[in-house]
Amino acid sequence: MQLLWNQSYETGNISVDNEHKEIFGLVEKILNEKFESKSEKIKKAIAFLANYTVRHFQNEEKLMEESNYPRTAEHKQQHADFVVTVGELQEKLRIGTEELNLSLIVNEVIVNWLTEHIIGSDKAMAKFYKEFKDAQKKKR
Repeated sequence: MQLLWNQSYETGNISVDNEHKEIFGLVEKILNEKFESKSEKIKKAIAFLANYTVRHFQNEEKLMEESNYPRTAEHKQQHADFVVTVGELQEKLRIGTEELNLSLIVNEVIVNWLTEHIIGSDKAMAKFYKEFKDAQKKKR
């Protein structure tokens, strides 16, 4: 699984971008560590994502609520769907789904979902939040 940060993922919101960079960096670190088996590596990456993304999603959702982001419900649903998907991957690991198949699933789900979500939903939310904060400054 390859999860390298690049500038095309920047949303313009420093805290959101820093958390995204941390997600990418820590997953890369996990994937570059030596493990007894590939499934142990996948298991650790999924466990990290299961824990970290919950906190990250909460932080994003606070920004949406603060700014009355009009697509909050849709964005929150995307987060909820991702949490469910990660839970399903954890279950597949627990019951011993074929390692190669699981590796492909993890790559498809995690790498593709994260990058598409950041480029689409997160960038739109961050742009709206910036406009909200700029409008607040002008009122002062």
